[in-house]
Amino acid sequence: MSNMKKTLRRLNLDFETLKTESLLEALPDGAYITDQTRQILYWNAAAERITRWQSADVVGRSCSDNILVHVDKDQHPLCGQEYCPLHRAMVTGCTSTTPVLVFAKSKAGHRIPVEVTVAPLRNSEGEVVGGIELFRDMSATIDDLNRARVIQSLSVATRLPPDDRLHIRTRYIPHDLVGGDFLRVEQVDRDHYAILVADVMGHGMAAALYTMQLRSLWEENRHLLSSPTDFLTVLNRHLHELSKGDDYFATAVHLVANAADGTVKYAMAGHDHPLLLRAGGKEFDTQKLHGPCLGLLPEADFPSNQASMGRGDSLLLFTDGAVEVDGEDGKELGRAGLARMLAACDCKPDGNALAQIEEMLVRFNRNIRLEDDLTLVLLTRR
Repeated sequence: MSNMKKTLRRLNLDFETLKTESLLEALPDGAYITDQTRQILYWNAAAERITRWQSADVVGRSCSDNILVHVDKDQHPLCGQEYCPLHRAMVTGCTSTTPVLVFAKSKAGHRIPVEVTVAPLRNSEGEVVGGIELFRDMSATIDDLNRARVIQSLSVATRLPPDDRLHIRTRYIPHDLVGGDFLRVEQVDRDHYAILVADVMGHGMAAALYTMQLRSLWEENRHLLSSPTDFLTVLNRHLHELSKGDDYFATAVHLVANAADGTVKYAMAGHDHPLLLRAGGKEFDTQKLHGPCLGLLPEADFPSNQASMGRGDSLLLFTDGAVEVDGEDGKELGRAGLARMLAACDCKPDGNALAQIEEMLVRFNRNIRLEDDLTLVLLTRR
């Protein structure tokens, strides 16, 4: 006898009389079931209460048919195949392990923040025949998170003057509304650009608070921005004092690019070294000298590395959310896989290489969604 049956028997409940529909109707969370084409087959009372869409309005229609038309926190439409959690659950056969924050459209037309969990539904032969989504209204708690997101987005915003010699593009996609990645790009003089990419342990609000400390340290130590070794040394000392006893640390790469001659000087703190793609399409390894993660030790050395970018060459900096992605075979994408994606992209200054890489990562991923924050910085020498 299953544990469920034993439990219900102790409560004097008959398992056979507890129908699936009555259980779903008793849930405080919205629930709906679709077939593999995402046509809605069932819509519970809580879904009606949260969205004001009645069962008669939606059953037999697609969830994208001007009903929920979900978008994610980054405003990606979720009614396509790449980003929809329910579609991903049916394609991968996976149940979500953590809630996904999305924004559904109410019958009145306004957006409702909801936390979504999804699972595939299987027939008696084990074949996926549909999916179920549960969603919880997050309106009461979302305002503070949105304010935190605005503050963090301003701290990583990149506004650079046009430069015909060197083109710099950035992409920052936190796992939650706020994240543990940090990005800063700034022109320090006519020819030089300073770039910091860091990845704080974990993601979410706690990690985001440490990224704000990185922004403060950037401002306090901007006189060191031209020296990757000196700058990371100071960051390490301050972060160690801040996180002592909490086991918080960050990986980082600080790079200074010379737009005049194409040289790049950089230092790393436990971080993946940048990818250098030559104009001919061949990847060249950058040097791998690096120090420990920031914050682990009170004093540490961060030796500098150097590379040279020729005309048409591209250099990609990234956090581990771009490489620690599992494919359908269970194997991690890794650095080599990311290099192949970069080589397949349009890296020209007027191209959309970073959006292409993000889409390829989503397609490659075997899980419901990318499991970590994602930050990409692409330098292309004209």
